[in-house]
Amino acid sequence: MKIKSNRLTRKIPHLTITCDLPIFKPFITLLANVIELHPKVFSITLNYSNSDYTAKSGGYRPVEIRLERKQDNRWHICYVTEFTYIPTPFGHESTYAIDFDFSRGIGYQLGMTSEPIAAYGPLFSLWQRNFCRYHSYDTHQCKISIEEA
Repeated sequence: MKIKSNRLTRKIPHLTITCDLPIFKPFITLLANVIELHPKVFSITLNYSNSDYTAKSGGYRPVEIRLERKQDNRWHICYVTEFTYIPTPFGHESTYAIDFDFSRGIGYQLGMTSEPIAAYGPLFSLWQRNFCRYHSYDTHQCKISIEEA
C-alpha cells in the first residue's frame, strides 16, 4: 500500500526542517535553536529527561528526538519517541509509550499495533503542543549527541 505523504517544510531564516506530518511552529523553533548550535554535523539526537520521573510517581516522561541532515542541506526529523515505565514480574521496565518513526513511515502507541505514520497526525500535533508547553516550563534537561559528517 502506497501512502501519500503530506510532507511539510518549514523554514527558520535559512534553516529547513522536514517531516511527513505537520510541524507545530514552536516545535520547529525549539529544534532550530539546537541545530544552529551545531551547523556542520550530520545528525543530532536530543535526549530530554526529568530527574523526578519515576515508575511510582510518574511525571514528565523522557523523550528522544533524532534529526539528520540530508544531502540538500535540509534537516529531517527521523523519529520522536516518548518512553514510559511498564510493570513486569521483576519490577518496572522502560519502553516506548509513543513512537513517531518518520524514517520507517510508521507510528506506534503503547498497547496498540503499529500503523502508517499518516494515521498519527492528530496525536503528533497534540504531542508537539504538550511537549513545547512542558519545555517552556523547564521540565526537562536535554543531553545532545552529535554525529559528524
